[in-house]
Amino acid sequence: MLNANNLWLFMVRNFDNRKRAFADVITIEAWHDNFNEKHSRVDLHADVVFGKARVGGESESPVRFRLSVKRAEVVVIIPETEPVTIDKKSISRDAPEFEGRITEITERKTKTSAKTKVSASASPVGVRGSLSAEAGGETDLATSRRLAVSGAIRFMLVTQSQTDDGHYRWTIEPHTKQILEGRPWDAVKRPRLKLIDKRKDRKKGIPPTVRVEVQCRREDLLIEDIKIKDESLWEAAKSRAGFRNKMAAAEAYIRDRLSEEGLEVQNISEIFSQITLASTTAEAL
Repeated sequence: MLNANNLWLFMVRNFDNRKRAFADVITIEAWHDNFNEKHSRVDLHADVVFGKARVGGESESPVRFRLSVKRAEVVVIIPETEPVTIDKKSISRDAPEFEGRITEITERKTKTSAKTKVSASASPVGVRGSLSAEAGGETDLATSRRLAVSGAIRFMLVTQSQTDDGHYRWTIEPHTKQILEGRPWDAVKRPRLKLIDKRKDRKKGIPPTVRVEVQCRREDLLIEDIKIKDESLWEAAKSRAGFRNKMAAAEAYIRDRLSEEGLEVQNISEIFSQITLASTTAEAL
């Protein structure tokens, strides 16, 4: 039976476990300044990092595989019961536009060659001088022009829109790679939006909170290099859980890990199914 102290330890450990699950695939932090009497409007920052994870290292897992994300959405969720709203003018309305400049570069090549011949001779009757010179020149002038495009390289494309429920979201897609890797934006310099505290008296009551989630579709998950770790363990797992194949086992692993965190997984076998990869409550700093 859990007493208050044990329950607290359980909650702390569970929280730590949730922070570590699939951290190599996606990590997210969200924060904003404290609401107070002087500040009713604050910037919401969201730091998102994508990567590739090596999954299934536990001894009880029958398979191991590599997991990454091909496309994802960062969604800001405002619970209906929270006394907070969004300043629409402040929303970071990212769009997949490219900024740069076109420069015309002119290249000129010149080739010149020349030759000279000088001779002199003497005879018994006197000195006879003979000077002859032969000179020739050749010039080859070539001009070419080429266009060079310079500007910032974007490894991910970000498009702002809204969900069916009216929540603001940012869809992230890779530009130069097959998968998402790294940060889509600078979380400090580019906040997502401004929050407005609607409480009449900000000295009383609990400050409002918002949630930031990272979601994707099943088809956006890239599961690669699935390996059977132990044949006997694999056969036992198949008979117990009804795995059809290695991919089904990997999907079941992902579903169970996310479910343990309380994250939503509608149907891991349906390619258009919505999956919540990470969720965090924005911290007031």
